[in-house]
Amino acid sequence: MDQHDLFTAHYRLLQRDRAARQRLITDPRAGLNEYYGPGTVPEGEFRIEVVSQEPDTITILLPSPIDQDTSDEALDASCRRIYDILFTDGVGGYLIPDDSLTWVLRDMRSNVVERSR
Repeated sequence: MDQHDLFTAHYRLLQRDRAARQRLITDPRAGLNEYYGPGTVPEGEFRIEVVSQEPDTITILLPSPIDQDTSDEALDASCRRIYDILFTDGVGGYLIPDDSLTWVLRDMRSNVVERSR
């Protein structure tokens, strides 16, 4: 199974299986590790939050708050976060609010692909 099919299969499961969807929403780390295998989510001081798309809801993602540097440059940088959309057909994606978390997501994906071999 190639990487695209691997992630697509998970999203499709989450569209059909309400219990799996709820487990992922309730505890994202456990839900990802349950589906993809233990250790999929790297350890670290970060949270994973699932925002469930609903057919009758517009979802607004807000940029991270800025507490210290409120310069125009800092505000501009906070609005240029990475939106990692895995697929363009509305299946799902990730909002990565910090450059360092880009590597966490890449590690997660690498762990998944490695386990699928």
